[in-house]
Amino acid sequence: MPTASIESARTFLLDVKLPPVDPDTSPMLLDAEAPAFEADKDQAVVVGSGVLTFAKGVPPERRSAVANSLLLAQLVARRVVGDPSNVDAWYKEYVSVLANIGWLVETSTATKYVEGTQNFETHKAIMSVAALLLGPGAPGALALVNTTLDALASMDDTKPWITIFSRETRAANVSSFQVALAEQSPDGHFVVSMMAFALKAGSAVTQVLFFKAKKNDVELTHYDSKAEINLAVLDALEPELSNRVAQHSKSFISQLPDL
Repeated sequence: MPTASIESARTFLLDVKLPPVDPDTSPMLLDAEAPAFEADKDQAVVVGSGVLTFAKGVPPERRSAVANSLLLAQLVARRVVGDPSNVDAWYKEYVSVLANIGWLVETSTATKYVEGTQNFETHKAIMSVAALLLGPGAPGALALVNTTLDALASMDDTKPWITIFSRETRAANVSSFQVALAEQSPDGHFVVSMMAFALKAGSAVTQVLFFKAKKNDVELTHYDSKAEINLAVLDALEPELSNRVAQHSKSFISQLPDL
């Protein structure tokens, strides 16, 4: 797909169709505060069925634009594909939306996760995939992903981020979710490392990030890729992007406690 320009990205953003606001869930978080982003902190948010972490150094307005970009991609994939357990079709639509708004996403294919022991734990599987994606030269980034997952470990059902994440990922014995890390590199490049997972189990999946089972009872499929973002496009699009997803954002985006 050709690299998106500001003009083509704006045209796509204004023309793309989003699903209608769900009246059953939209009032749920109307009183929730919008994320308060700060450049000098490691921070994380839940974006629907995804957990997104920002490393120190990412400007606040860019954090907002990335979160809204991922929300837009989820909403379009929801409308076009419908079934999030069809991770192949879902992820293709997801990254297609991102490409149309200036994200240069590496090509990725579905991979079955193979557990080396007799017991499966989602948290450990995510960290194994993240270690390969981020590489041995990024121990700090890997630790930040782990810290974010730990921040969700309490699974307090009264908190907005848990309400959203549980609602969007829980579907009987199949659960689909994403994990992403956004970093500003010293050379000025802005990269988002993305992982998308589909977990199928022989028993009901609850608390998906910390789900445990015998490995023979679980099938985990994942995509992992890195996206370098065209900052000229992202920064120019940010106000319109925020407006485009505004009716959905309070039902889908909630900030975790500072990491």
